[in-house]
Amino acid sequence: MTKLYLKNIKKTYGKYVKTSNFDLNIDKLKIKDKDFFGIVGGSGCGKTTLLKIIAGLINIDEGTICMNEKTINEILPQRRNIGMIFQENLLFPHMSVYENISFGLKIKKISKEKISELIGDVLESVGLKGFEKRYPNELSGGQKQRVSLARSLVLKPEVLLMDEPFSALDPELRKEMRNLILKIHKEYKMTIVFVTHDIEEAFDLFDDMIIMKEGRIVQNGSPMQIYQNPINAHVAKFMGINNVLYGNIKDKIFRSNNLKIKLNKFNEDDVMGNLILKPECLKVLKFDNCNKHTNIFKGTIKECSFRQGFILFRVDINFIEFETIQVYEPNIEFKVGEKVSVHYDEKGLLFISDEEGMQC
Repeated sequence: MTKLYLKNIKKTYGKYVKTSNFDLNIDKLKIKDKDFFGIVGGSGCGKTTLLKIIAGLINIDEGTICMNEKTINEILPQRRNIGMIFQENLLFPHMSVYENISFGLKIKKISKEKISELIGDVLESVGLKGFEKRYPNELSGGQKQRVSLARSLVLKPEVLLMDEPFSALDPELRKEMRNLILKIHKEYKMTIVFVTHDIEEAFDLFDDMIIMKEGRIVQNGSPMQIYQNPINAHVAKFMGINNVLYGNIKDKIFRSNNLKIKLNKFNEDDVMGNLILKPECLKVLKFDNCNKHTNIFKGTIKECSFRQGFILFRVDINFIEFETIQVYEPNIEFKVGEKVSVHYDEKGLLFISDEEGMQC
Protein backbone atom coordinates (compact mmCIF):
# COMPACT_ATOMS: atom_id res chain seq x y z
CA MET A 1 0.00 0.00 0.00
CA THR A 2 1.19 3.54 -0.79
CA LYS A 3 1.42 5.81 2.25
CA LEU A 4 2.55 9.01 0.49
CA TYR A 5 2.11 9.98 -3.14
CA LEU A 6 3.41 13.24 -4.59
CA LYS A 7 2.57 14.20 -8.16
CA ASN A 8 3.66 17.15 -10.32
CA ILE A 9 5.05 19.07 -7.35
CA LYS A 10 6.47 22.48 -8.19
CA LYS A 11 7.97 25.07 -5.86
CA THR A 12 9.93 28.09 -7.05
CA TYR A 13 12.08 30.37 -4.91
CA GLY A 14 13.54 33.68 -5.91
CA LYS A 15 11.22 34.15 -8.87
CA TYR A 16 11.71 37.89 -8.65
CA VAL A 17 15.20 37.82 -7.13
CA LYS A 18 17.90 37.42 -9.77
CA THR A 19 20.59 36.34 -7.29
CA SER A 20 18.57 33.48 -5.76
CA ASN A 21 16.59 31.12 -7.95
CA PHE A 22 15.66 27.54 -7.08
CA ASP A 23 13.01 25.30 -8.60
CA LEU A 24 11.78 22.08 -7.05
CA ASN A 25 10.15 19.77 -9.61
CA ILE A 26 8.98 16.32 -8.53
CA ASP A 27 7.06 14.54 -11.29
CA LYS A 28 6.10 11.54 -9.18
CA LEU A 29 7.12 10.05 -5.85
CA LYS A 30 5.54 7.06 -4.12
CA ILE A 31 6.49 5.99 -0.59
CA LYS A 32 5.16 2.66 0.63
CA ASP A 33 3.41 2.15 3.95
CA LYS A 34 5.82 1.20 6.78
CA ASP A 35 8.82 1.84 4.48
CA PHE A 36 12.07 3.32 5.78
CA PHE A 37 12.57 5.75 2.93
CA GLY A 38 15.56 7.97 2.24
CA ILE A 39 15.95 11.34 0.51
CA VAL A 40 19.62 11.70 -0.42
CA GLY A 41 21.63 14.38 -2.17
CA GLY A 42 24.18 17.14 -1.81
CA SER A 43 23.67 20.47 -0.09
CA GLY A 44 21.08 22.69 -1.75
CA CYS A 45 19.48 19.95 -3.86
CA GLY A 46 16.03 20.35 -2.26
CA LYS A 47 15.98 17.52 0.31
CA THR A 48 14.75 19.60 3.25
CA THR A 49 12.36 21.56 1.04
CA LEU A 50 10.73 18.30 -0.07
CA LEU A 51 10.47 17.09 3.53
CA LYS A 52 8.83 20.35 4.66
CA ILE A 53 6.39 20.16 1.75
CA ILE A 54 5.28 16.71 2.96
CA ALA A 55 4.92 18.10 6.50
CA GLY A 56 2.89 21.08 5.26
CA LEU A 57 5.45 23.61 6.48
CA ILE A 58 6.01 24.87 2.92
CA ASN A 59 3.17 25.52 0.49
CA ILE A 60 3.60 24.27 -3.07
CA ASP A 61 2.93 26.29 -6.22
CA GLU A 62 1.48 23.30 -8.08
CA GLY A 63 0.84 19.61 -7.60
CA THR A 64 -0.86 17.10 -5.35
CA ILE A 65 0.21 15.55 -2.05
CA CYS A 66 -1.69 12.43 -1.02
CA MET A 67 -1.55 10.43 2.20
CA ASN A 68 -3.51 7.20 2.46
CA GLU A 69 -4.92 8.02 -1.01
CA LYS A 70 -6.44 11.31 0.26
CA THR A 71 -5.28 14.74 -0.86
CA ILE A 72 -3.77 16.69 2.04
CA ASN A 73 -2.67 19.90 0.29
CA GLU A 74 -5.08 22.05 2.31
CA ILE A 75 -4.73 20.20 5.62
CA LEU A 76 -2.81 22.14 8.29
CA PRO A 77 0.53 20.66 9.43
CA GLN A 78 -0.75 19.90 12.93
CA ARG A 79 -3.66 17.90 11.50
CA ARG A 80 -1.66 15.70 9.10
CA ASN A 81 -0.56 13.24 11.82
CA ILE A 82 3.01 13.64 10.65
CA GLY A 83 5.92 14.00 13.09
CA MET A 84 9.14 15.81 12.23
CA ILE A 85 12.61 15.76 13.79
CA PHE A 86 15.20 18.32 12.75
CA GLN A 87 18.99 18.38 13.01
CA GLU A 88 18.62 20.76 15.96
CA ASN A 89 16.75 19.10 18.83
CA LEU A 90 14.54 22.21 19.44
CA LEU A 91 13.80 21.25 23.05
CA PHE A 92 12.34 23.82 25.44
CA PRO A 93 15.33 24.63 27.71
CA HIS A 94 13.12 25.58 30.70
CA MET A 95 11.20 22.30 30.60
CA SER A 96 12.22 18.89 31.93
CA VAL A 97 12.37 15.80 29.72
CA TYR A 98 8.91 14.82 30.93
CA GLU A 99 7.48 18.28 30.23
CA ASN A 100 9.06 18.45 26.77
CA ILE A 101 7.56 15.11 25.77
CA SER A 102 4.16 15.87 27.28
CA PHE A 103 3.82 19.26 25.55
CA GLY A 104 1.98 17.99 22.47
CA LEU A 105 -0.21 15.64 24.51
CA LYS A 106 -1.36 18.52 26.73
CA ILE A 107 -2.39 20.52 23.67
CA LYS A 108 -4.51 17.51 22.67
CA LYS A 109 -6.01 17.59 26.19
CA ILE A 110 -4.98 14.04 27.06
CA SER A 111 -5.54 13.14 30.72
CA LYS A 112 -2.60 13.25 33.15
CA GLU A 113 -2.88 9.52 33.81
CA LYS A 114 -2.77 8.69 30.12
CA ILE A 115 0.12 11.12 29.54
CA SER A 116 2.10 9.43 32.31
CA GLU A 117 1.45 6.01 30.78
CA LEU A 118 2.39 7.10 27.25
CA ILE A 119 5.58 8.87 28.35
CA GLY A 120 6.65 5.85 30.40
CA ASP A 121 6.29 3.62 27.34
CA VAL A 122 8.09 5.96 24.95
CA LEU A 123 10.99 6.63 27.34
CA GLU A 124 11.44 2.88 27.59
CA SER A 125 11.54 2.67 23.78
CA VAL A 126 14.22 5.36 23.38
CA GLY A 127 16.31 4.20 26.34
CA LEU A 128 15.73 7.19 28.64
CA LYS A 129 13.81 5.62 31.50
CA GLY A 130 14.71 7.53 34.67
CA PHE A 131 15.58 10.78 32.82
CA GLU A 132 12.13 12.35 33.31
CA LYS A 133 13.25 15.15 35.64
CA ARG A 134 16.41 16.16 33.80
CA TYR A 135 16.65 19.38 31.78
CA PRO A 136 18.16 19.75 28.29
CA ASN A 137 21.38 21.32 29.64
CA GLU A 138 21.94 18.12 31.64
CA LEU A 139 21.78 15.88 28.57
CA SER A 140 24.32 14.84 25.94
CA GLY A 141 23.70 15.48 22.24
CA GLY A 142 22.53 11.92 21.70
CA GLN A 143 20.19 12.07 24.70
CA LYS A 144 18.65 15.32 23.44
CA GLN A 145 17.88 13.68 20.09
CA ARG A 146 16.33 10.75 21.95
CA VAL A 147 14.03 13.23 23.72
CA SER A 148 13.13 14.81 20.35
CA LEU A 149 12.38 11.35 19.02
CA ALA A 150 10.26 10.51 22.07
CA ARG A 151 8.35 13.79 21.71
CA SER A 152 7.34 12.81 18.18
CA LEU A 153 6.68 9.13 18.89
CA VAL A 154 4.39 9.80 21.84
CA LEU A 155 1.91 11.45 19.46
CA LYS A 156 1.81 8.23 17.40
CA PRO A 157 2.30 9.79 13.94
CA GLU A 158 1.56 7.77 10.82
CA VAL A 159 4.66 9.23 9.17
CA LEU A 160 7.87 10.37 10.85
CA LEU A 161 10.03 12.84 8.93
CA MET A 162 13.69 13.15 9.96
CA ASP A 163 15.95 15.91 8.61
CA GLU A 164 19.60 14.87 9.10
CA PRO A 165 18.95 14.30 12.82
CA PHE A 166 22.30 12.69 13.58
CA SER A 167 24.68 14.88 11.56
CA ALA A 168 25.87 16.88 14.59
CA LEU A 169 26.76 13.75 16.58
CA ASP A 170 30.15 12.05 16.72
CA PRO A 171 30.60 8.82 14.68
CA GLU A 172 30.04 6.43 17.61
CA LEU A 173 26.84 8.20 18.68
CA ARG A 174 25.60 8.28 15.10
CA LYS A 175 25.96 4.52 14.88
CA GLU A 176 24.14 4.14 18.21
CA MET A 177 21.28 6.37 17.02
CA ARG A 178 20.99 4.49 13.72
CA ASN A 179 20.53 1.25 15.63
CA LEU A 180 17.93 2.93 17.82
CA ILE A 181 15.89 4.31 14.92
CA LEU A 182 15.92 0.89 13.21
CA LYS A 183 14.58 -0.60 16.46
CA ILE A 184 11.92 2.14 16.67
CA HIS A 185 10.90 1.55 13.04
CA LYS A 186 10.40 -2.14 13.71
CA GLU A 187 8.60 -1.56 17.02
CA TYR A 188 6.22 1.21 15.92
CA LYS A 189 5.68 -0.06 12.36
CA MET A 190 5.47 3.47 10.96
CA THR A 191 6.59 5.06 7.71
CA ILE A 192 9.85 6.97 8.15
CA VAL A 193 11.19 9.47 5.61
CA PHE A 194 14.79 10.34 6.40
CA VAL A 195 16.97 13.05 4.81
CA THR A 196 20.74 12.62 4.68
CA HIS A 197 23.80 13.34 2.55
CA ASP A 198 25.68 10.45 4.20
CA ILE A 199 25.74 7.39 1.96
CA GLU A 200 26.78 5.17 4.87
CA GLU A 201 23.52 6.06 6.62
CA ALA A 202 21.65 5.22 3.44
CA PHE A 203 23.05 1.68 3.29
CA ASP A 204 22.45 1.15 7.02
CA LEU A 205 18.89 2.42 7.15
CA PHE A 206 16.89 2.60 3.95
CA ASP A 207 14.55 0.14 2.26
CA ASP A 208 14.18 2.52 -0.69
CA MET A 209 15.53 5.95 -1.51
CA ILE A 210 15.78 8.74 -4.05
CA ILE A 211 18.84 10.71 -5.06
CA MET A 212 18.16 14.38 -5.76
CA LYS A 213 20.06 17.00 -7.73
CA GLU A 214 19.05 20.61 -8.38
CA GLY A 215 15.50 20.12 -7.17
CA ARG A 216 14.80 16.95 -9.15
CA ILE A 217 14.82 13.22 -8.57
CA VAL A 218 17.72 11.67 -10.46
CA GLN A 219 17.22 8.02 -9.50
CA ASN A 220 15.16 5.90 -7.12
CA GLY A 221 15.38 2.34 -5.83
CA SER A 222 16.99 0.45 -2.97
CA PRO A 223 20.53 1.53 -1.97
CA MET A 224 21.92 -1.72 -3.39
CA GLN A 225 20.02 -1.37 -6.69
CA ILE A 226 21.29 2.17 -7.18
CA TYR A 227 24.86 1.22 -6.28
CA GLN A 228 24.85 -1.69 -8.70
CA ASN A 229 23.30 0.30 -11.55
CA PRO A 230 23.86 4.05 -11.16
CA ILE A 231 22.05 5.93 -13.88
CA ASN A 232 24.86 8.45 -14.47
CA ALA A 233 28.28 9.55 -13.24
CA HIS A 234 26.80 11.93 -10.64
CA VAL A 235 24.88 9.10 -8.97
CA ALA A 236 27.89 6.76 -9.13
CA LYS A 237 30.11 9.28 -7.34
CA PHE A 238 27.42 10.01 -4.77
CA MET A 239 27.16 6.30 -4.04
CA GLY A 240 30.89 6.22 -3.30
CA ILE A 241 32.18 5.04 -6.71
CA ASN A 242 34.89 7.56 -7.54
CA ASN A 243 36.51 5.56 -10.35
CA VAL A 244 34.70 7.31 -13.21
CA LEU A 245 36.49 7.86 -16.52
CA TYR A 246 35.24 9.83 -19.50
CA GLY A 247 36.26 8.57 -22.90
CA ASN A 248 35.42 6.67 -26.08
CA ILE A 249 34.65 3.01 -26.85
CA LYS A 250 35.84 1.78 -30.24
CA ASP A 251 36.62 -1.76 -31.37
CA LYS A 252 35.98 -3.13 -27.85
CA ILE A 253 38.56 -0.78 -26.32
CA PHE A 254 37.78 2.15 -24.03
CA ARG A 255 40.25 5.01 -24.29
CA SER A 256 40.59 7.79 -21.75
CA ASN A 257 43.67 10.02 -21.97
CA ASN A 258 46.62 7.55 -22.02
CA LEU A 259 44.61 4.65 -20.60
CA LYS A 260 43.24 1.75 -22.64
CA ILE A 261 40.79 -0.80 -21.21
CA LYS A 262 39.53 -3.91 -23.01
CA LEU A 263 35.73 -4.19 -22.89
CA ASN A 264 34.74 -7.45 -24.55
CA LYS A 265 31.23 -7.52 -23.10
CA PHE A 266 30.14 -4.12 -24.47
CA ASN A 267 28.43 -3.73 -27.85
CA GLU A 268 28.78 0.05 -28.18
CA ASP A 269 31.16 1.28 -30.86
CA ASP A 270 32.60 4.74 -31.41
CA VAL A 271 30.57 6.13 -28.53
CA MET A 272 31.56 8.72 -25.92
CA GLY A 273 30.57 8.30 -22.30
CA ASN A 274 31.56 7.45 -18.73
CA LEU A 275 33.14 4.17 -17.68
CA ILE A 276 32.44 3.30 -14.04
CA LEU A 277 34.77 0.92 -12.20
CA LYS A 278 33.50 -0.16 -8.78
CA PRO A 279 36.32 -0.27 -6.21
CA GLU A 280 35.59 -3.90 -5.26
CA CYS A 281 36.07 -4.96 -8.91
CA LEU A 282 39.72 -3.91 -8.84
CA LYS A 283 42.33 -6.09 -7.10
CA VAL A 284 45.83 -4.93 -6.23
CA LEU A 285 48.48 -7.62 -6.83
CA LYS A 286 52.20 -7.84 -6.27
CA PHE A 287 53.96 -6.55 -9.38
CA ASP A 288 55.54 -9.92 -10.19
CA ASN A 289 52.37 -11.94 -9.48
CA CYS A 290 50.18 -11.03 -12.42
CA ASN A 291 51.19 -13.53 -15.14
CA LYS A 292 48.07 -15.65 -14.64
CA HIS A 293 45.78 -12.63 -14.98
CA THR A 294 44.47 -10.74 -17.98
CA ASN A 295 43.00 -7.21 -17.77
CA ILE A 296 45.96 -5.75 -15.88
CA PHE A 297 47.03 -2.17 -15.17
CA LYS A 298 50.45 -1.16 -13.87
CA GLY A 299 50.47 1.43 -11.13
CA THR A 300 51.95 2.86 -7.93
CA ILE A 301 50.33 2.82 -4.49
CA LYS A 302 49.61 6.34 -3.25
CA GLU A 303 47.67 5.35 -0.12
CA CYS A 304 46.73 2.14 1.67
CA SER A 305 44.84 1.73 4.94
CA PHE A 306 43.34 -1.08 6.98
CA ARG A 307 39.57 -0.96 7.68
CA GLN A 308 37.91 -3.79 9.62
CA GLY A 309 39.25 -6.71 7.62
CA PHE A 310 39.65 -4.82 4.35
CA ILE A 311 42.46 -2.86 2.69
CA LEU A 312 41.62 0.41 0.94
CA PHE A 313 44.05 1.49 -1.78
CA ARG A 314 44.54 4.58 -3.86
CA VAL A 315 46.66 3.65 -6.88
CA ASP A 316 48.12 5.93 -9.54
CA ILE A 317 47.69 4.40 -13.01
CA ASN A 318 48.88 6.56 -15.91
CA PHE A 319 48.39 9.70 -13.78
CA ILE A 320 44.82 8.69 -12.92
CA GLU A 321 44.09 7.72 -9.31
CA PHE A 322 41.87 4.71 -8.69
CA GLU A 323 40.27 3.61 -5.41
CA THR A 324 40.10 -0.11 -4.63
CA ILE A 325 38.94 -2.23 -1.70
CA GLN A 326 39.80 -5.88 -1.06
CA VAL A 327 39.91 -8.43 1.73
CA TYR A 328 43.00 -8.15 3.93
CA GLU A 329 45.49 -10.99 3.50
CA PRO A 330 47.88 -11.07 6.51
CA ASN A 331 50.67 -12.82 4.59
CA ILE A 332 50.81 -10.11 1.89
CA GLU A 333 52.14 -6.65 2.77
CA PHE A 334 51.83 -3.55 0.60
CA LYS A 335 53.58 -0.21 1.07
CA VAL A 336 52.99 3.34 -0.17
CA GLY A 337 55.17 3.99 -3.23
CA GLU A 338 55.27 0.32 -4.20
CA LYS A 339 54.81 -0.58 -7.87
CA VAL A 340 51.87 -2.98 -8.27
CA SER A 341 49.61 -4.62 -10.80
CA VAL A 342 45.87 -3.94 -10.69
CA HIS A 343 43.51 -6.54 -12.12
CA TYR A 344 40.02 -5.43 -13.17
CA ASP A 345 36.99 -7.70 -13.38
CA GLU A 346 35.10 -6.73 -16.52
CA LYS A 347 31.81 -7.98 -15.04
CA GLY A 348 31.89 -5.10 -12.58
CA LEU A 349 32.35 -2.35 -15.16
CA LEU A 350 29.51 -0.13 -16.29
CA PHE A 351 29.51 2.11 -19.36
CA ILE A 352 27.02 4.99 -19.63
CA SER A 353 26.99 6.69 -23.00
CA ASP A 354 26.49 10.44 -23.34
CA GLU A 355 23.09 9.75 -24.91
CA GLU A 356 21.99 7.65 -21.91
CA GLY A 357 23.29 10.27 -19.48
CA MET A 358 21.31 13.05 -21.19
CA GLN A 359 18.11 11.03 -20.83
CA CYS A 360 18.51 10.76 -17.04
